[in-house]
Amino acid sequence: MHGWNSCFKRLFVIQTGARATKDRLLTAAAALFAERGFHGTKIRDIAARAKVNLAAGHYHYGSKKALYLAVLRAQFAEIRAILAARGATRSPSELARLGRRELVDLLRARVRVMLEMLIGPPPGLHGTLMQREMCDPSEALPVIVEEFIRPIMREMGAIVAHVAPELDPDAVERCVRSVTGQALFYSFVTPAMLLILGLPAYPRGFARELASHITAFSLGGMARLASPPRRPPVGGRRRRHAT
Repeated sequence: MHGWNSCFKRLFVIQTGARATKDRLLTAAAALFAERGFHGTKIRDIAARAKVNLAAGHYHYGSKKALYLAVLRAQFAEIRAILAARGATRSPSELARLGRRELVDLLRARVRVMLEMLIGPPPGLHGTLMQREMCDPSEALPVIVEEFIRPIMREMGAIVAHVAPELDPDAVERCVRSVTGQALFYSFVTPAMLLILGLPAYPRGFARELASHITAFSLGGMARLASPPRRPPVGGRRRRHAT
């Protein structure tokens, strides 16, 4: 029995140590990928920052791409957890039962999470990683699109479809891209926007205010698309009859 306990303790220490090493590699990799992008980061630099030998990185993750994907998937999971904690995610059956005000609140909450991730303050790790990836795409981009971007946009599309049921599927997709594009704008032009605003950084509460604006602005656009303007009669304006 004593020998079995000793073996168990040694195994526990080994497993705990391996898990700690793996976590340190993941943390170091996330920081470096955010700072330098995928192409500008070397596996030996990740190992050095994690304070492990180079072989450990290859042992636990196999390749730089595999480690990068592990970092991204950890971020995807964190964003999902944040959306759930904020009540910003609903099943299709739940969406069908929500009133318009609740749907608008849901859309606003998702836009706010997106903005907080992208611009902070300070910008979240996920937003920085995504900005790096968009500016200098890696071979992991198809995975990012399939595992994160498409599902997130599909979920927002379901909300938009309930907010504006008059819109056809193509219009819903364009609306989702427009909503997302407004949030991305403030991230990609941050240096110029801060100069315009005369601020050293986006202030606290800015994401909340901006989320309200983007939501209201987008709802106006959806309403306009749902009720297109009447076309003038063929042949131009009708002439007034002389009295």
